[in-house]
Amino acid sequence: MISELKLNNFRCFETSTINLSPGINFFYGPNGSGKTSILEAIYMCSSGKSFKSSNIKSLISFDQDFFSINAYDSNKGYTLNLVKGRASPISIKINNTKSTTSALLKEFPATAIHNNTFSFANASPDFRRKILDRSLFVSSPNFSETWFGFYRSLKQRNSSLKKGLIDNIDVWNQKVSEEGIALDINRITFFEDSLSELNNIFNRLKPSPMVDKLNKVNIEFFSGWDKENQLYELLTQNQKKDLFSKTTTQGPHKADIKILINSMDAKQILSRGEQKILSILWCCSQNEVLRKKYNIDATLIIDDIKSELDNATFEVFLNLLNFLDNQVIFSCIDDHFSSKINPNYKDFKKFHVEQLR
Repeated sequence: MISELKLNNFRCFETSTINLSPGINFFYGPNGSGKTSILEAIYMCSSGKSFKSSNIKSLISFDQDFFSINAYDSNKGYTLNLVKGRASPISIKINNTKSTTSALLKEFPATAIHNNTFSFANASPDFRRKILDRSLFVSSPNFSETWFGFYRSLKQRNSSLKKGLIDNIDVWNQKVSEEGIALDINRITFFEDSLSELNNIFNRLKPSPMVDKLNKVNIEFFSGWDKENQLYELLTQNQKKDLFSKTTTQGPHKADIKILINSMDAKQILSRGEQKILSILWCCSQNEVLRKKYNIDATLIIDDIKSELDNATFEVFLNLLNFLDNQVIFSCIDDHFSSKINPNYKDFKKFHVEQLR
């Protein structure tokens, strides 16, 4: 986890050094003060990307030629340096050695919840898969080989389907099946571990009428195909349909985490605030798996915590902070949080963003 962050020419920050707590970090200040920019910079240390803009060049301060982000992990003794110039690609160095975005995720794992992705229930299956797969990339050294192997084979099968190369398809049926089953097993194992941790979190948050309601949510993993059929058999059976569609219609690339209440889509029943707190709890459950099973500390980033949350759902979040062991970094416009600080909160640290510029 990041213990020190240095920003140079990053959005509204000319130069700034921020010493983070390994526990709870709270940033507050008015709109436009730079709260989201700090969280954005921390997330970049994990992904090399912004959760707010696809154009990284736009993060460079006005009238400057580059931005840099320097981070330090005191637990590992690791240093990170990100530099992006207006006319040059992003440069990534870990411990002064050139590195890649995939290495960032493994060394500085983090998940961000922000206004565009606050509801996992309302998000796309692709988004929910990515949240699960990110944790697997972090926890399993061989997962990237499995993941890329499957998607390479899937691409080849789809290419054969588009070109009508019938003689080639069975070869790719076998490859997609073998690698897809390995991918599916990885996903199911981590999902079931996360679901177990989510139930543990629910139990620790009780008694609470809001938690009782959330506990009625049924979260299921769908592998992307009907498990009554073996994947290879299904791909073979679907060959005619897939040739017509020119794409592979079933398989692990269609996997999803289904969030249901009484067999109905939870987004139709839960309020926006309930959807947001459930998303936060699910991320915490995945981070708990990483910490307990793999000894990996992952950071949870939440932009604008009070957005969508009413008093009942915000109270669940406050109670959650009582027993979290991972680093949490969140922002809010107002400092109304201070009056609710519990002395049991782990290493609580508060930042007035305007004083950091």
